Amino acid sequence: MTRAIPFLLALLIPIAGIAQQPTDSDLPAKKYLTKDGKAKGLFAAGLTVGKTAYVAGKGDYSPKADFSEKVKNCLNEVKKTLQVGGLDMRHVVQSWVYLEDTAKFEEFNKIYGDVFNVDPPVRTTIGVTRVPGESHLEITCVAYSDLAERKRFGEVAPGWPYSPAILAGDTLYVSGKGDQLPGGGHPPTFSEQVRQAMRNVEATLKLAGLDFRHVVMSYVFLDKHENLAAAEKVYKEFFETGNEPACATVYTDWIPGGSHVEVTVTATTDLAKRKVVRPAGMSKGRIEGGVTGNAAVWAGNTLYLSGLPGFNFKDGVLAKGLVDQVHQMGRNHREILEAAGLKLDDIVSGHVYLSDIQDYNALNKEYTPYYSKGPGVRTCLMPFSGQVNNDNRVSASFIAARTRKVE
Repeated sequence: MTRAIPFLLALLIPIAGIAQQPTDSDLPAKKYLTKDGKAKGLFAAGLTVGKTAYVAGKGDYSPKADFSEKVKNCLNEVKKTLQVGGLDMRHVVQSWVYLEDTAKFEEFNKIYGDVFNVDPPVRTTIGVTRVPGESHLEITCVAYSDLAERKRFGEVAPGWPYSPAILAGDTLYVSGKGDQLPGGGHPPTFSEQVRQAMRNVEATLKLAGLDFRHVVMSYVFLDKHENLAAAEKVYKEFFETGNEPACATVYTDWIPGGSHVEVTVTATTDLAKRKVVRPAGMSKGRIEGGVTGNAAVWAGNTLYLSGLPGFNFKDGVLAKGLVDQVHQMGRNHREILEAAGLKLDDIVSGHVYLSDIQDYNALNKEYTPYYSKGPGVRTCLMPFSGQVNNDNRVSASFIAARTRKVE
């Protein structure tokens, strides 16, 4: 059995309680991006919470199409979902790109750049083992309806069609940062590479007048599992102990630019509305297989949850097999959400990572009772072909929100 660092107790008590809840009239509305405003099935194609729109991972549905057509088809699927809500590609503030064939990265950038040719969204691109189906790439995004509240920070580099950071309302989205040095090249050791990636994040936050205290969610991408301990040690240098953001650690096959680590963050401009949610008695935030992160962090009415595997954190044991791990993962998320005064129905977006894409259909069967109640949007993939030193088959990170019901 695999032991985890215990951090989730049977009774979860948030650090910042849920007193002074906003009234229904103060809450954003949750609406599905469908013709009838309803969503059924495993996950939603898209939805909005107030001014923010979440779009599920979009693949290409033409198996015989060449790569350029596949990219265009994926982007067109994003566009069609946004159009249901009266939005277009100008409203996209953040995108995630998952490529199976990383040799086509430059070709992808050209096609992508033709679509996002003015103030492009921030972007995180990684090379993955597999996405579902025959698409070979998948794109998901977040959009924001009020263009007057959308502001770019930093310059768009030629040939790299994404912005360093985009502010949408009171949320700052930051592109994935590798370990490139300002003058080019990379630090010689992995620890210094992590430190440089974090410094690159820090420099971008400063462009918007923010710092690491404002970060509510981070994704740490590593291309080698054996580098986890070093990444954990350096990552912790940049956050106040106990006040870390939620975090998902993802092992991936490839990171652009020759980096071995990439960090992507989301931050809030309003520290007064940033609240940590974690179990009572939790002295450390580290999750087995990942770097330090609090169970969840509020940014106003949006709750960011750390990436969690199927561990039973009460006794520190990984559930056996995919089915039991999905059920345990669902119970973990439900308890954290309840500590924040939410339910599984309140999930609006999520990433699900599989260690084997062959588990995709089995995952979907077990996923429904927990995560299809809302349902939120979803992106699912197998990001890593290497070996991880445990039997973990699935992990997931979600975003949830306090919303008012729309009849």
